Amino acid sequence: MVLDHAIAANSQTELTDQCKSLQIDESELENELENRIENLDKLLHSVHAALEQESFSRKTHALDLVIDIRMKIKASHRMLQVAKLLSEPARESMLLRVRNCLNTLEEEFASHLGVRMT
Repeated sequence: MVLDHAIAANSQTELTDQCKSLQIDESELENELENRIENLDKLLHSVHAALEQESFSRKTHALDLVIDIRMKIKASHRMLQVAKLLSEPARESMLLRVRNCLNTLEEEFASHLGVRMT
């Protein structure tokens, strides 16, 4: 009987430790995603300001790309806000979806606007 309680206590402690570890990992992921969104937004703001000062034949097209990317950045930020409100397993799934969206968005940003993402 005492052994059963010890095993149950150990199992509970292990589960608690695993949950704490997942919370830390998710917190780190949330911070990473927030930082990436913020960096993309700042970079886009700089590109937009530079485009506004220049005059060239395809300026309208370039500004359309900036607006498109800005909307995608805002959508990613809102998805992250929703993910923070969810509980597991939906939370993790949504965080991974936001990360995938940001990966795609950074690639799109780099290819269309000639910016190298590091």
